[in-house]
Amino acid sequence: MIMARPAVRLYNHTMGSGLMASAAGARLAEAVAVTPAARMEAVESFFAAHPRSSEGPFGLGRAILDFQAWEVASGRISASGGGSDWWRAVNGMMVLDIAAASHGAARPSPAIRAWLDYATASEPQGALWEAHQRSLHAGIRACARLLGAEPPAEQQFAAIVIDVVDRTALSGAATDNDGLARMTERFYPRQYPIDPGELPALEAMRAKTAARLVDGTRGPLLNVGIDSTRWK
Repeated sequence: MIMARPAVRLYNHTMGSGLMASAAGARLAEAVAVTPAARMEAVESFFAAHPRSSEGPFGLGRAILDFQAWEVASGRISASGGGSDWWRAVNGMMVLDIAAASHGAARPSPAIRAWLDYATASEPQGALWEAHQRSLHAGIRACARLLGAEPPAEQQFAAIVIDVVDRTALSGAATDNDGLARMTERFYPRQYPIDPGELPALEAMRAKTAARLVDGTRGPLLNVGIDSTRWK
């Protein structure tokens, strides 16, 4: 059982670029406004309590923290209020889910329930991916309007990232090592927004990933990507 913890101040309502609670919902506005430091603190706290692996202090949470660090370093999540509302919102909604699980949510959503289940699951790696994907796609569905406001090349890049992570999740890849960090360092842009000239190499990487990660019959994985309905 996850014990309730004192609430942590997660957000600064001065952040964001004009997203108003009345227009997009209080939770979405809150997700955008979570500060970079609070995002890291909330996720580190959860995985320090529930690493579910002996590899490092954050166990299976390492890949989540590594990706979140890239989002900040690349300028998609910014302490100054710049960057991308879409990236901030999708990540922020996952952070809010994780924080709610840490604090023992009384009426958990399916995504929060999945994080609670991860803490005691007999197969924690699979449970980690289930929770991650439920939070991720709940955020994607809630943030469709924000994605439409991104530059076209950034929208294409986001679609590539989600396609790759969905396939990686279904493969059950280990998340307690530096594999994701090395892939991100090799392929993903270091600035926001992406230079359109970087997209062909990223699409080639996505296609190779799709060819490599297949289902149990060696067929292609279906119903993956930014419009996937697998994790409703």
